[in-house]
Amino acid sequence: MEQLTDLKAILHSKRANIYYLEMCRVMQKDGRVLYLTEEQSEKQYWNIPIANTTCILLGTGTSITQAAVRMLASAGVLIGFSGGG
Repeated sequence: MEQLTDLKAILHSKRANIYYLEMCRVMQKDGRVLYLTEEQSEKQYWNIPIANTTCILLGTGTSITQAAVRMLASAGVLIGFSGGG
């Protein structure tokens, strides 16, 4: 948790990003939150800028690690879960 003290606090009204993710895995790696996608045995990692993110919506086929949830919560990011009918 000490690693997040370097983040500058951005008001929620000034944050720009809302993510909707499907068919991926959200995880924490090397002090960053990222999501992993797989296409034809090729893995791709994408960073999530948590200091400027308001909300992450997780759709079907998505998993999230406990370490990522802790990091997102300490940065004040709202996590929502949605599913198909």
